[in-house]
Amino acid sequence: MHKTNAAAQSSIPCNLCGSSDAEPIRSKDRHGDYLRSVICRRCGLVWTDPRPTPEQVREFYAHGYRLDYKGTYQPKAKHIYRSGKVAVDRFRRLQPVLEPGFRVLDVGAGSGEVVYVLRAMGYEACGFEPNEGYAQYAAEVLGLPVRQGFWQDLVVAPGSQDMVTIFHTVEHLESPYDVMRHVRQWLRPQGLLSVEVPNVEAVCQQPHTQFHRGHLYHFNLATMEAMHRRAGYTVVSSSSSSDGGNITVVSRKSDATPSGPTEVPGNYERVASILRRHTAFRHLFSPYPFIRPFSKLAARWEEQRGVRSHRLAKEVLDALISDALRVGVAK
Repeated sequence: MHKTNAAAQSSIPCNLCGSSDAEPIRSKDRHGDYLRSVICRRCGLVWTDPRPTPEQVREFYAHGYRLDYKGTYQPKAKHIYRSGKVAVDRFRRLQPVLEPGFRVLDVGAGSGEVVYVLRAMGYEACGFEPNEGYAQYAAEVLGLPVRQGFWQDLVVAPGSQDMVTIFHTVEHLESPYDVMRHVRQWLRPQGLLSVEVPNVEAVCQQPHTQFHRGHLYHFNLATMEAMHRRAGYTVVSSSSSSDGGNITVVSRKSDATPSGPTEVPGNYERVASILRRHTAFRHLFSPYPFIRPFSKLAARWEEQRGVRSHRLAKEVLDALISDALRVGVAK
């Protein structure tokens, strides 16, 4: 048990273990503005403290987030291409657990690329997205069953979904536990939940870019797995991306009673050590500052070529799906 330090208390209890025994781990965001991030001494979860009110969070994601993050009200062709490539890759990773006829709900669907790919591959997919511009684009331009709204407002029939996917969304929410516990009722018995988030242990990017105001929580595999178990799921698989930047946990709705607040022994020491050792100096002498620029350049060249070849968003996505089928989507 860690000794409590009054100077290190958080105004927001840990969403995983319920403790307020947290210490500051970062003080600035990626733009150099003040942003206090703390790490829980009992489980290693990292979060922003203090943070905006729920009303401010809603306003930001409904109207300002996409403009702030991507500089556009609705996606441009290059955004569709990028998101389409990511959606195809996500389908590849989901494919081993998908069964014919699966009903899949994508939470935080963006402009709908994952829903589009799933439907093109024969699944009954739908989604919802809080941002008005992107939700409107998914529904009107791509013709998808994507509704605008926040998870608290969505009406989904209990037990109606075989799988719920949440890509890069729970880290933006005031309570990841509440949303994961809530979507459990939407799943049929033994239904699946897949959650992908950035990895707080990632060292593939500059340390000063790791924290920004849009992300309220930061997970590693240990805290994400523990969050699944606490919310009433049994972990099926866990993985990280090739560069370590993202983590994915797939779990199955459990019949067991969800557990209470969960500690993760030793994880605080692990995460705190990684974050403190991830300095600009260490990063400079790693391979990443040299690999990333070339990878980005190659991706941009491919993106420009792909966008030039197809004028409409659907054509861009159909071409990406066709290319994936040619090489084998299960590759």
